[in-house]
Amino acid sequence: MMYHLSRCIGCWLLLWLTTGLNAQPVTPADYHLNAYTLHDAALGDVRYYVSSEGLQTKKPLLVLLDGSGHWPLALLVKEPRRLEVMNTFDRDMMALADRFHLVLISKPGVPFCDTIQVNKDTVTMDDVDRLLPMPYIYRHKNGLQWRAQAASKVIDAVCARFPVDQSRVVVYGYSEGAQVAPKVAQLNKKVTHCASIFGSGLNQLYDFIHDARLEAVKGHISYAAAQQRIDSLLRLFEDIYQHPQDTRQEWENNTYQRWAGYGAEPPLQQFSQLNIPLFVVAGMHDANSPVYSLDYLPLEFLRLGKKNLTYKVYPVNHFFQNTANPRDTANYKSRMISNLLQWLKMP
Repeated sequence: MMYHLSRCIGCWLLLWLTTGLNAQPVTPADYHLNAYTLHDAALGDVRYYVSSEGLQTKKPLLVLLDGSGHWPLALLVKEPRRLEVMNTFDRDMMALADRFHLVLISKPGVPFCDTIQVNKDTVTMDDVDRLLPMPYIYRHKNGLQWRAQAASKVIDAVCARFPVDQSRVVVYGYSEGAQVAPKVAQLNKKVTHCASIFGSGLNQLYDFIHDARLEAVKGHISYAAAQQRIDSLLRLFEDIYQHPQDTRQEWENNTYQRWAGYGAEPPLQQFSQLNIPLFVVAGMHDANSPVYSLDYLPLEFLRLGKKNLTYKVYPVNHFFQNTANPRDTANYKSRMISNLLQWLKMP
């Protein structure tokens, strides 16, 4: 198996694709968002975006945290025959702007939109990696702490600036953002609800160890080869933990600093310390965020006697598709959003 960051944690695959438009949506205003910048001495500039619909109406707050990688929220791809826009945020969640003040946050040093040009009709993930270099600021600042602290400060700024119904201040994370969400809830006591979609429960580095064991069980490699791979991984992980601030060395397209930061605080630890309502979603067929890592979470809550966890498992992959049954036409994304709104007791 080829190991890649997207296998374990993230959203390197861009999620929602818009094609064939005469006017491509590439600015915050195109998505009915107002742009703001928060200046912070430690974090630097934090760029965030608030839905413009009903901006002066008192509504609950919903902070949307996207997945991993140095992708902009909107990426304009110029191909020989057409233009495409790829988004890393969930366009279906954006439809909730009539009910919530929605907030998106750019990663450090990453603009809202960037542009790449390719000389072929089909764009691959490798094309984007090659044509969209990692920004210097992102390399040196990105990680669990930056994302969580930035989101916490944005929540404070939005609550101070706009009429927010503070009985529902919701942090919603997808993929890597799902691992950031419980940390935000720990940092900011304004957060009343935490939703984590296709994230992780255990240390994400463990996924690579589990993969090696699974490859042996499936007969794809020998048990001895699996052990050799695991021994090599553990030596690498030791090096990462010994150099937790290293932004020069990389593994799987991300710095040691990024890996060490997320590996220092497994989501299970964060979730178990929260007493607010938690909504956690896993996919049965999710190869990016394996369900076994999240299955440990309800077991831990049973052990602790905690009752604040709602755990939903859908028969889907990382993108809400039932890859095990192509004939299944159910809209699991819509079902998840309906369950989310019921959990929030939203009409």
